[in-house]
Amino acid sequence: MQQQNTPDHAPAPAGCALRLFWMLIGNAVVYASLAVIAMNGDAFPSVLDGVVWLTVVLTIVARRVDITRWAGKTASGEPATLAHWRRYAITVVLVTAVASVLAHVIGGSLGS
Repeated sequence: MQQQNTPDHAPAPAGCALRLFWMLIGNAVVYASLAVIAMNGDAFPSVLDGVVWLTVVLTIVARRVDITRWAGKTASGEPATLAHWRRYAITVVLVTAVASVLAHVIGGSLGS
């Protein structure tokens, strides 16, 4: 029988993938989509708006699963709680809403 060389606190590959998604990949998809909306002046709502909000929902769900199933941590290494998750969800939704409006204003599809 072969022993794994990973410490007990190391997250499983699924947990690592989940963290990469909600910390990095999801944000990159949202930022890139909003940049394209701003550059191209896509009308509201556009397919990219759907991509943005679907990704936001998926990152929020991924963060919750990370906390409840994979012992997610805060940025300071403390165990994350559902209070952290609620704060994360509210922040992500509010920041994305403001960024979405700004992307459409910059692109000329909202405003005067």
